[in-house]
Amino acid sequence: MNLENRSANALPNPVGAPTNNETSSRFVEDASYFRLKNLQIGYTIPKQYAEKAHIQRARVFVSGSNLLTFTKYSGFDPEVGSGVDYGNYPQSRTWTFGVNLNF
Repeated sequence: MNLENRSANALPNPVGAPTNNETSSRFVEDASYFRLKNLQIGYTIPKQYAEKAHIQRARVFVSGSNLLTFTKYSGFDPEVGSGVDYGNYPQSRTWTFGVNLNF
């Protein structure tokens, strides 16, 4: 019996597998990626200016997570758990703005 069917466009369904739960490499793809995971930028206000407002130290900052991802992966997120993408949602991009004050 010849199991090759090179001209088929349908999903793989090996002979004798009525539910198509056989292992296949049809949907395996390269999931390599480059990601900017965390970034924080801050600025400490010079002491001479902070003291005018009766503050010992003042710092402002912005922080971000999951800012950029470079990949050719066709799914939502190349960083899937256990190596199988079940259509999971991608990781959230978050921004945090803040001020640290010492009186």
